[in-house]
Amino acid sequence: WTDVPGEIQMIVDNKQILGTIGEKIVANYMSRIGRIVEVAIDPFDSTKDMKVNGKSLEVKTQVPYIIKKGFTIKPNQLQKCLNADHFVIVQAPCTHLDEAAILSIRKGFKYELTKMKNGDERYLIPWDQEAVVKKMDIVGEEKELLRKYSTNY
Repeated sequence: WTDVPGEIQMIVDNKQILGTIGEKIVANYMSRIGRIVEVAIDPFDSTKDMKVNGKSLEVKTQVPYIIKKGFTIKPNQLQKCLNADHFVIVQAPCTHLDEAAILSIRKGFKYELTKMKNGDERYLIPWDQEAVVKKMDIVGEEKELLRKYSTNY
C-alpha cells in the first residue's frame, strides 16, 4: 500500500487498461489470420473475452513471473481459463525479460498453486511445457503500450 493519493486506483486502472490492450492485440491478430472475431461487450463476462469462429477465447495479459518461470492467474479465474474453448496469454515485456508475445495455452496445461511475495495465492502456469506455444511476437507500438501499462513483480 502507499500513502500517495490515487496510486492504488492507478494500479487497478493500469491492470484493466493492460487487459484491454491484450484483448485488442489478440482480436486484431485473429482478424489478420482470417478468423471471425466477436468481442464480448460486457468487460466482466464470466465465460469469455471473445468468440473466435464461434468458439470461446479467454485472454489473460500478464507480466511473466520471472523467478518462477511462468505466468500467474487469480484463483477465481482458473475455471474460466480451463472451461474456455481456447485460452491465450499475452506476455507483456518487463525489466528482466524484454519480450512480448501471444502464447496459446493448450488444453491439459499444467498449473500449480503458488504464493506471491505479497502473500496472495495465484495459479502458476510454467512456460516450459508443451501446452504453452508461442503464436506471435509482439513488437513496435503494441509492445510499447504493453510496457507502458505493465507492472513488474
